[in-house]
Amino acid sequence: MLKRIITGVAVLGLALGGAVATASTASAQTGTGCNYTGSEPTLSEWSSNAVAVQQLQCELNRSLNPASHTPLTVDGSFGPNTLNAVRTFQGCAGDGVDGSVGPQTWASLDFWAYSPNYVC
Repeated sequence: MLKRIITGVAVLGLALGGAVATASTASAQTGTGCNYTGSEPTLSEWSSNAVAVQQLQCELNRSLNPASHTPLTVDGSFGPNTLNAVRTFQGCAGDGVDGSVGPQTWASLDFWAYSPNYVC
């Protein structure tokens, strides 16, 4: 009898654990929001790669608290507003503040854009 109870609890635990894992995975996949490109080229002010700039702008909007930072228009234009947002993000993330979006800034953006918190 005890063996049946233990087996039943173990099966129930596996079933619940699987359901929880499935729910969090599905949530992460459907809640991304920034699906312009998977390419992460080095970008700077007036970069002409509009799709990559849209990805950047979207991830910046997801990383910076809209209560204290004006959200960017996701238009693919790396102008002064995007430059200011990049510099703000870099300062908050502890990256070097140079306004250029290279591998280190992309890695930080990838983390903060999909985090439940804002970097600042």
